[in-house]
Amino acid sequence: MSKAGAPTLVVRLVAAALVMATGSPSLQAQSSLDDVQAALRNGQSFRATQLVAPLLTSPRTRTPEALILAAEAAAGWEGWNTVQRLLNGEPWLDGRFDRLGRRLLAEAALANGERALALEHARSAVEPTLMPREGDELARRLVLLARTHEQMEQWDSAARHYHAAAELVPQLRDWLLLRAAGVTRDSATRARDYSRIALVPARQRIGPTEALIWQRLDEKGRAARSYAASGAAGSALRMRWEATNDADERATIVRDLLALARQTGNATHAREALEMLERYNPPLSREDHLFVGRRAATLGRNAQAAALFARLDGASRLESEELFLWAEALAGGGDWSAAARIYRRITTGPRAAQAAYGAARADLRAGNSSAAIRALEQLIAAFPDDLEGTGNALYLLGDLALDAGRPDSARVLFRRLASNHAKSTFGQRGALLAPLIAHAQGQHKIAESELAAALDANRLTGLDAEAGRYWLGRIRERLGDRAAARAAWRGLLARGPESYYAVRAAARLDTVPWSAPPPASLLPVTTLDALARHDLLDRWGLNFEAGLELDHLVRSTTSVPAMLSVGEELLAAGHASLATQLGRRALAAGARRDGLLWQLLYPLPYEDALRAAAAREGVDPYLAASLIRQESAFVPRATSRTDARGLMQVMPNTGRALAGTFKVADFDPAMLWIPDLNLTFGMRHVAEALARYPERERALAAYNAGDSRVVRWSRTLLSGPSDAASTTPLDDVELFVERIPFVETRGYIRAIIRNMAVYEMIYGKR
Repeated sequence: MSKAGAPTLVVRLVAAALVMATGSPSLQAQSSLDDVQAALRNGQSFRATQLVAPLLTSPRTRTPEALILAAEAAAGWEGWNTVQRLLNGEPWLDGRFDRLGRRLLAEAALANGERALALEHARSAVEPTLMPREGDELARRLVLLARTHEQMEQWDSAARHYHAAAELVPQLRDWLLLRAAGVTRDSATRARDYSRIALVPARQRIGPTEALIWQRLDEKGRAARSYAASGAAGSALRMRWEATNDADERATIVRDLLALARQTGNATHAREALEMLERYNPPLSREDHLFVGRRAATLGRNAQAAALFARLDGASRLESEELFLWAEALAGGGDWSAAARIYRRITTGPRAAQAAYGAARADLRAGNSSAAIRALEQLIAAFPDDLEGTGNALYLLGDLALDAGRPDSARVLFRRLASNHAKSTFGQRGALLAPLIAHAQGQHKIAESELAAALDANRLTGLDAEAGRYWLGRIRERLGDRAAARAAWRGLLARGPESYYAVRAAARLDTVPWSAPPPASLLPVTTLDALARHDLLDRWGLNFEAGLELDHLVRSTTSVPAMLSVGEELLAAGHASLATQLGRRALAAGARRDGLLWQLLYPLPYEDALRAAAAREGVDPYLAASLIRQESAFVPRATSRTDARGLMQVMPNTGRALAGTFKVADFDPAMLWIPDLNLTFGMRHVAEALARYPERERALAAYNAGDSRVVRWSRTLLSGPSDAASTTPLDDVELFVERIPFVETRGYIRAIIRNMAVYEMIYGKR
């Protein structure tokens, strides 16, 4: 988006056109266009889109001036489909606004993968007109044309235009020379380009660029050597493979791929090797096949692992360890029925108990709970000495008993788990849940005795110990010993506002014991050049280079004062996630937790828009900020694997439905990357979740784990079955949080509650 206070090209062109125009449609339309131009000057692209929309509904006001402003606004939020819809076929594209419409259409076509169309528009955009064209604008169009030629593998044309643009914009010269080198056949010309590059992050890319051009020129051997010299081991091996058909050479490459896959210090390289082994499918020994299957399973390449183990099993029976990994890969891929069958083939050996548990868990996920319960009970009987396997089984049986509305049975199972499997994964969980069930059922003395004993015996550690101390205070308060309760809670306060149970304890004590100290004075460390280059690169579509600028800035900042100072500048420039990254590094390096460090760790960018959207929907602004911190880390263009987008991770279908509610015309999914709109839509989505449940904790659980699970957990509480509707307020929502069996969901709720307390400490009352 354009920076505030710097008029965009379209604003200047439209202003000039309006000065020369005669017979304007109306003063009202002129006033509206003025407002649109003002929004664009202030970098408010989506506001400009909203302001210009009414002018596009009438032939009288749908003027070229309105259309070009609307297209520039849409380009500001990367609404390329909208740009094309607005400008395609307009008769004035080559006669008005210095052919800016052609540049916008070229950018849109290139973003949408329409290369031939992009080339047509880009060529037209660079043609001179009667209007004087500033150097930066000409350079931008030359870069656009060069990028289009590059994607069409027209190397010489791309290099020529990159070179021309480099001479016009010294600020980006190094990056454009690097781009030119990457499409230049002549090595002497490339060497001259490299010699002119001074910018450190650009110089660091010379090696990979040299490898890339050799690859593009089909010089696979040279590309392989260049990639190897640059540390890109996977790419080097890929080039070596593609460069030869010699069986002996390929056998050597396979050995190198297997060695790369064995690397434990670089999972990325290992995954690259596994991907190439899957693609090339070279002949391997059974031992090597087993290794690849095992490595793929441990690195989460479940489909590859499952396919390899299935092939090997067809040739000869697998050992128990391989069967177990095969079953785990099938489970990881969601094929629960097949996983259960493979788990059940493991009946002896060190994996037998784990396999029996895996089979039961797979039955449960496949919807066969009765078979799962039988399998868990058989596991406990068959493997009494396997503490890990039987501990897992006891916990799952206890959770299933809660789901079935049998808390007494669950309590027996959890007590047994706590007593006999204290060192198992779920032993501490049992030591906490058993007394909490007693407390929920009104057996407070029993609960106090069991919980105190678990704490005294150190059967609860870490977060579970904090939970135990907090609940011991709750139970003692219920028994009337207010002094003992307060003593237990005060003991938690030293954990600070980043402890969920300390936050809960502070609320019980009706105190806010934490404050953010004022920031220390910092020596300024200017990052303005790097940030300016980043912004320009980003606007011109050179996103990879833009990212390298900020990556280098963060990596090269090493002292604590510099981390804090650069973090502050990054935060002010809207790069909250990178600011947080520097804040965490500064904290690890011994930085004092002052006001600035807290702000880096818990940023609040887009504060005005966030507070306004929260106020409109009746949502606590710090709850919203806490959600965003967990969901997207304040990255406006964050996109999940399921295509949830933006700060509040709104799905396109949800956005489309809400667009009608908010009367957003011509919804484009790209709009969800606009912070203001994403906050508006996301806040409504959160408000709807909050409206379904009286307590924010249950709303958060639904947000994370789904409504159906929250309904089940609400109907089968630690105290027993509840006939109340899931929308009925709970007597004790904190017990509901402890009842949640999913570690991820419990952690999510705890993090949000903790975040809210920290935000209030840093930024004041809501």
